[in-house]
Amino acid sequence: MASNRVLLTVPILKRSNMAYSDYTTLQKLSNDLGITHKRQKLFVKIAPVSPSEKLIEDLQEAQNYFSLTTEKAKSEFLITPILKEVKRTHVNQIGVFSGVNLDLSTAELSGFCDFILSGIPDAVELTAPIFCLVEAKNRTLEECFAQCAAEMYAAILFNEQDQKPTPFMYGCVTNGYEWCFLRLENKMVQIDAERFFLNDLKDILGIFQIIIESYEN
Repeated sequence: MASNRVLLTVPILKRSNMAYSDYTTLQKLSNDLGITHKRQKLFVKIAPVSPSEKLIEDLQEAQNYFSLTTEKAKSEFLITPILKEVKRTHVNQIGVFSGVNLDLSTAELSGFCDFILSGIPDAVELTAPIFCLVEAKNRTLEECFAQCAAEMYAAILFNEQDQKPTPFMYGCVTNGYEWCFLRLENKMVQIDAERFFLNDLKDILGIFQIIIESYEN
């Protein structure tokens, strides 16, 4: 007699990686990755760094001759010149990468990072140790803190994976005109209580100086 039983097969679905852009709130960051946050002043004393004539000229031209309404335009004409200046000033100390994929299969995190600062000055591809990430956005900075923190967490794991651990990671969210810095350590992201603006260019360059010196020390 034929059996009337029906055999059902249930596929096992593998969880796909979370894109950094999926982290839209600090609550989700806490729920998924266990990263908490607090606001505090990150930089007690900043030694201002004077910008070069080239950087001043590049930023003036950007604001006089280009439409800076899109995320791409701000990234190209406001943010990139500042990071190029940081690289010029520390040409033998750091590498700057733009639009790099940072996939961490072990943490199920993936996606592209706008800018990454590495301790390897002449690397062709992304190499540990990473010590700072910069997110270029066209939205309010608050909307992007969680995404930047998720990238910072992935960068710490990336360094550990390559046996070049860093106990903390710096990050920055900017729309070109406003800059806010972050610091992640022991799954606590500190969001700077102070905002910096393009008119505070000497302080912004001074903060990158502090970040680089913190990494080297």
